[in-house]
Amino acid sequence: MKCDNKEISEYNVQSCDTVYSSMENITAQIQSVIGDIDQKDVCAMLEEIVETKRSGGRIFVAGAGRSGLMGKAFAMRLMHMGFDAFVIGETTTPAVKADDVLVAISGSGGTASVLYIANKAKSLNAKIVALTSKSGSELGKISDVNVILPSKSRADAIDANKTGANTSANAGAAGKSGPMGTSFEILTIVFLDSIIAQLIDITSTPEEDMRKRHANTE
Repeated sequence: MKCDNKEISEYNVQSCDTVYSSMENITAQIQSVIGDIDQKDVCAMLEEIVETKRSGGRIFVAGAGRSGLMGKAFAMRLMHMGFDAFVIGETTTPAVKADDVLVAISGSGGTASVLYIANKAKSLNAKIVALTSKSGSELGKISDVNVILPSKSRADAIDANKTGANTSANAGAAGKSGPMGTSFEILTIVFLDSIIAQLIDITSTPEEDMRKRHANTE
């Protein structure tokens, strides 16, 4: 698809084909790994969240960078559903206690800040639900539930650069499927929104109730 040949700074935009091919590639990536996500782990995550609400506990979410933003979106939807949900690091986040759940998000499973938070929460007898892209990660080892979302994390991209695998010859192809940890981050938000959809079914939460909890001072 050709664009108007207008010069923007030193760049000349002649086509927007990569936009569409990237959307197709990212969508195809998600579809290709859905069947690889372990149903037992997904059910265990749902059970931890539902039991936490039943027992009066709270749900905390932690992640760094873009993974953290995906976590914030998840916490927002939980709040809309009536869960007590908080994001670690926010100024109004309360203390973590026993019987709370921490949802910790890290593609590599080794992000130092997320690991620190998870270890701290574990020492307080909170349950840990991890979302990672790898089995056997440090975060996965300390978690009660580790949902593995098969995808390329930022750490994989860094390793590729160190080994020379991410050369100029394949850089264009990599960009079309998302740079660095994009595939994990997008898969994470799709997965977490799907968790919300299942929780709506489990709790029979009307969308009208969710709308009432939506921010009204925007």
